[in-house]
Amino acid sequence: MSTPLLEVNELVAGFQTPDGWLRAVDKVSFTVRRGETLGIVGESGCGKSVTAMSLIDLLPKPAGKVLGGDVHFEGHQLRGMDEKSLHSIRGGEIGVIFQEPMTALNPVMRIGKQMIEGLIRHNPEMTKQEALEESVRLLKRVGIPAPEVRINDYPHQLSGGMRQRVMIAMAISCKPKLLIADEPTTALDVTVQAQILNLLEELQEEYGMAIIMITHDLGVVAETCDDVIVMYGGRVVESAPVDLIFNSPRHAYTKGLLASLPTLSDAPKTALPTIPGQVASLSEFVIGCRYCQRLGKTGVEVKTRPVFGRIAQDHWVENCPECVQ
Repeated sequence: MSTPLLEVNELVAGFQTPDGWLRAVDKVSFTVRRGETLGIVGESGCGKSVTAMSLIDLLPKPAGKVLGGDVHFEGHQLRGMDEKSLHSIRGGEIGVIFQEPMTALNPVMRIGKQMIEGLIRHNPEMTKQEALEESVRLLKRVGIPAPEVRINDYPHQLSGGMRQRVMIAMAISCKPKLLIADEPTTALDVTVQAQILNLLEELQEEYGMAIIMITHDLGVVAETCDDVIVMYGGRVVESAPVDLIFNSPRHAYTKGLLASLPTLSDAPKTALPTIPGQVASLSEFVIGCRYCQRLGKTGVEVKTRPVFGRIAQDHWVENCPECVQ
């Protein structure tokens, strides 16, 4: 088994409101091994993106803040690290593909200028001409045609798939050891989705990167991930290798997500199974099992937080007696 590249222990993050701090991430723990892909899955509002942005202190300030826990990257504690040191890691050793490239890219700067700026900031010895040549090479590597022409385009002149490729080129420009991919295929048609996923797989093999793949698409998880954590209500409710998640899910929420997937054996035009209710707002979260809260159960399971424990080799579950049978 490879040495963990990233170790996260009881991470807590939240947002300040008139009623005080509300926890969006509540004692989340996981590891990412070198060269492997960890999938983080769950519905919108479950804390996936907040967890990822908390790792590198990119929560919107001053409202968002990491409130507790440890984040070790290659043995170095990222929490409490001075801004200069963290900046050299963020964008350098840890790359990020943001959820919406149209808002992540500066709309009034040409693609080339944005790429050159990032390259020179992390490689001060690089000249502008060298950065330009490297930017063209990176655009070509991620499959953008005529990169020497496209490098002078503004983001709005590119299609959604092309903008996502630019984001990937920027994220890998410093050959990161870890790539955080936040919903990298959202709003792309299925053909472009497949191309982006294949590209990430090729780049992972080429650079030896580990990847954190944040998604609500279980098909993406099945195709790309080695390990999976399932999040609900700001917590990890199940964690296991991808084959165990799909073949032997134990938590009721994981089972509900898998049951909602269409299959080839389904009768045409029949309604898919759905999970009743919706994720509660941060201010409404209970101390205990938040999935029981969703289902309207009011017993001890919503008053006492279930223990997150191991039930088999590499298989961990939040042990709510109502949700784990």
